[in-house]
Amino acid sequence: MVRSDAERLVRIGTEFLQEAGFEPRDDGLEARLRAQDSEWTATALEIGDETRSRRGFWRGLLTDELPFPLPRALQPSIPPTLVVVAARHAAKGVGELVVFPHVSRRGDAEYARAAGPRIRAALQGITAAAGAEGAMLSHESLGGVPDDGAPFSQEVVREVLGWH
Repeated sequence: MVRSDAERLVRIGTEFLQEAGFEPRDDGLEARLRAQDSEWTATALEIGDETRSRRGFWRGLLTDELPFPLPRALQPSIPPTLVVVAARHAAKGVGELVVFPHVSRRGDAEYARAAGPRIRAALQGITAAAGAEGAMLSHESLGGVPDDGAPFSQEVVREVLGWH
């Protein structure tokens, strides 16, 4: 819960995630929400590469035995990860911001949570920025979200955004 409006919260969340390496998707999520007259405003960002995230047996065997780190170009990439940044009006001058990640089954399962440090860094930046303005009212971590039609729910991410 932050003292701000929903559009500004989504913009700030998006900026911090872009600084962490996430790229906005061109999926029309915000326009769909407006067309449905939703209370939410949202955007989706993603990071990762399905093919480069897979190590494979031989590649893993060779790289695990090297006495030096691989050059960055040869290191496994982050598996595909989608983050939805959504906000809605909660009270006069107060907005609710939700930043929720969705890991794809398409990448290497061993590294499925590899985007976690980037997401945590973005969340810390958002919290620090809101705290510096005296705008942060409360925050909590979500272990999961119900399929209630919110733009960050599994159902919307799967059915509307086509994320698997």
